[in-house]
Amino acid sequence: MGMLDTLKFFIFVLLLLITILLNQNVTSKKSGERDISQFWRIENENGTLKIENQTIPSGIYSALEQALIIESVLDFKNDLTTKWIARDNWTYSVPLTCNIKELNFTNVVLTLHGVDTFSKVYLNEELLGETSNMFVRYRYNVKNALRNECKNSPELRIQIRSPVSEASLLASQYDQLKIVPECPPPRYNGECHVNMIRKMQASFAWDWGLAVPSMGLWKPVRLEYYDSAKIRDITFALFDEETHWRMLVGVYLESGTTKRKLQGTLMFKILGVQLENEIVNVSKNSDESGELFVEHTLKVNKTSVDLWWPNGYGRQKLYNLYVKWEDNAINNVQLHYRETLIDEKVIRIGFRTIQLSQERTSDGLMFYFIVNSVPMFMKGSNWIPSSVLPESSYDENYVKFLLYAARDANMNMLRVWGGGVYESDYFYQLADELGILIWHDMMFACSMYPANEAFLNSVKVEVIQNVRRIQYHPSIAIWATNNENEVALRQNWYGTNVNEDVYIEEYKKLYVSVIQPRIAKVDKWRAILISSPSNGDQSTKEGYISKNPQDPLYGDVHYYNYIHDGWNPVIYRGGRFISEYGFQSFPALTSWPVRDLRNEELTDLIEHRQHSPLGNVPILHMIDENLPMPSNESADYWRDIIYLSQISQAMIVKTETEVYRSKRIEHGTMGALYWQLNDVWIAPSWSSIEYGGKYKILQYWIKDVFAQSHVIAYINAMNKLDVYLVRDTLGSDEVWTVEVNIHQWDKFMRVDNLTFHSIKVPENTVVRIGTYDIYDHLRQKNMDPKEHLLLINLLRDGTKIAENVVLLKKIKTATQIADPSPRLTIAAVNCNAATNVVHVSLEVVVSSPAVFLYMDLTPENSSLKQCQFSKNGFLQFTPIQTVHLKCVDIGCKSKLQASDIEILTVNDLLLRQTN
Repeated sequence: MGMLDTLKFFIFVLLLLITILLNQNVTSKKSGERDISQFWRIENENGTLKIENQTIPSGIYSALEQALIIESVLDFKNDLTTKWIARDNWTYSVPLTCNIKELNFTNVVLTLHGVDTFSKVYLNEELLGETSNMFVRYRYNVKNALRNECKNSPELRIQIRSPVSEASLLASQYDQLKIVPECPPPRYNGECHVNMIRKMQASFAWDWGLAVPSMGLWKPVRLEYYDSAKIRDITFALFDEETHWRMLVGVYLESGTTKRKLQGTLMFKILGVQLENEIVNVSKNSDESGELFVEHTLKVNKTSVDLWWPNGYGRQKLYNLYVKWEDNAINNVQLHYRETLIDEKVIRIGFRTIQLSQERTSDGLMFYFIVNSVPMFMKGSNWIPSSVLPESSYDENYVKFLLYAARDANMNMLRVWGGGVYESDYFYQLADELGILIWHDMMFACSMYPANEAFLNSVKVEVIQNVRRIQYHPSIAIWATNNENEVALRQNWYGTNVNEDVYIEEYKKLYVSVIQPRIAKVDKWRAILISSPSNGDQSTKEGYISKNPQDPLYGDVHYYNYIHDGWNPVIYRGGRFISEYGFQSFPALTSWPVRDLRNEELTDLIEHRQHSPLGNVPILHMIDENLPMPSNESADYWRDIIYLSQISQAMIVKTETEVYRSKRIEHGTMGALYWQLNDVWIAPSWSSIEYGGKYKILQYWIKDVFAQSHVIAYINAMNKLDVYLVRDTLGSDEVWTVEVNIHQWDKFMRVDNLTFHSIKVPENTVVRIGTYDIYDHLRQKNMDPKEHLLLINLLRDGTKIAENVVLLKKIKTATQIADPSPRLTIAAVNCNAATNVVHVSLEVVVSSPAVFLYMDLTPENSSLKQCQFSKNGFLQFTPIQTVHLKCVDIGCKSKLQASDIEILTVNDLLLRQTN
């Protein structure tokens, strides 16, 4: 090869390398998105407060606390001292980098997934649009605007206005019906007219929560770029066709342009599963908003997939459904441009059927869920936002903690309550994984609402976007368009009788004409209730406003009792499905954010945070009715009252729940969801888990109350003992034995017993053993009921699988209770440095039976978080009891000792009174 040939060859190789490198650079032009999450600046309207380098998601309260401008709004009475924040206006701004590759796409879309709430959105001085609904995703095609402003260092600026002022302004401008209630009760220390705006309703205060009228960017801000179309949402419905599942999959494509012709293919895949009709050709115009909806039917052989089951009934098998959009233009472009014409999305689906059955009975309608052809009793609680600050409510670690707590307590359903938020994708994904069904309210609660055009138009978008986003999850069981608004209207909670006909007309316009049909259009798979509580199908028959929305013979019921003795099972009639019930208690003494736990500062803070209009009276009344009431002169008054309040709450909810479970056959009761699982601050409330994660006694007990196999016993209205066996599991008949052991309060060993042998218990049912005159039995044995109680064991094949207790007289009148002299030793400690979880094995030793023995860590151990004992608040009728403690211990630094755990018993309080 000559010099010239060598040079030519070198030039050829060089050009080839350059071409490859250029092609590699070009192929990186791929559809996608970019988070605009860092380097935000926040400032108030007059510029006196500026916070730099903020990260999205963000809220004003959180940002001010992180910048040390305010103390936490959750401390002391800071809900009062921080009211100025929500009355100011705040601006979020961030410089946008100009990426030439992104600007070469056909669509460059600024997507605001959650703005809280009222804002104007600017790119430099160009107004892109306005926001007015925190539950709505807002999108702006900014390609031209960005290209024009690249030379001027473009800045994205979101000017957020005070929600308090906006709500007041909208109320003053509303020239139709007065929207009631206009303000919360004074005890709430809340803000007015929250029902005028589309924002978390509880953020202006509730009977369990503080007023924090949040503002901010509570969800991600992103730039999305693509040439053809973006798959925004995928919906999924499943239908049983004997040998096959018929899957109706809806794909929502965003083209970015009105009436744009989209031509291409959609491909559907489930790894390892053969699908029929995997590819569909598309040739349609997008609508006015630039969106195209494609619905496609897939079929899969039933033998190819496993069923998804709720918690306690089987595995939660999930499958990845892969959907790919490919534009036909892909065949006419160079290889390195093809990825710009493709978009992909994966959702996780479960194969299961669910039906709300409301068949007619002799006295009303049934109301229960059938999952995979199995009628199921729903056991669970009500979910409020995990934080009153929306940007924190999506905290995955805390959401995981709470949902695992629900799963571990044998719950199979949670009700997402209508005064909060549509939860994060992670929340529903985890519910799918844990087998927790979701009763889902739309975000309307305890109020009348506007029905003018602007409000209804905003609600239409809100409902469609949120139902589309979460509809495919197998955990979603049912929709309800509101919480308690039907019963509020019918029972005249807010003085609506004066213009009742008009209020009813507006109620129907919002829920029946706007919300219900939009849910139904998106979700062809689930039942929709107009309200909760309601009479279900009977409410529809009566024109959507029943004469009595709380009729126990129809639908669902919300039941609260603050007058009668909640420890007495006789007061509970129940209904078909009790979707709310409960009782208040105080959080643990060590949880309160005060400097001195014994002085009037704690009394003042408890009074401030008690938002129930009845105050602390019901709590104290139930303690006084059943337990030894401490003297208010005692130095340990609040320690003892808090402890007793949690015993009382646990006993009331336990009693009520067990009545509902036992009445499955007699009353057709098929669901019990107590109010409420979680909390948003340390305050008197109905929750079973305190804010931050500490279990109340109720949360410890509820695991046994909701057990799959359970024995339930109580004294009936005839003053006799009723005994029921509850079995939620599936499978062949089982044979159980019940031991009713009569114990004296001060003796470990039973003094007498009754045994029921060889009871056949079929799957998924309740068996009533019968009624026994226990008091006559005691009289014959010359036993005083005040000196005795019943400890009941349930055995299968000689092994105890459940236990329960029946009190024969009120504990405050009990005699023969002795001092148990409880002692605690630490048997073993193991901390996992990788998970920061410490496991402690404890031995609790007593000299005589201990009544509701309760353990709590002393305040000096505040570094340990989310501590859970394996049991707490229990009756100890054995000399030695092993208890396990698990805590989060960052860095494994804690040196826990037995003296760091305080023990309380009812024995001590009773003996103090008698001495």
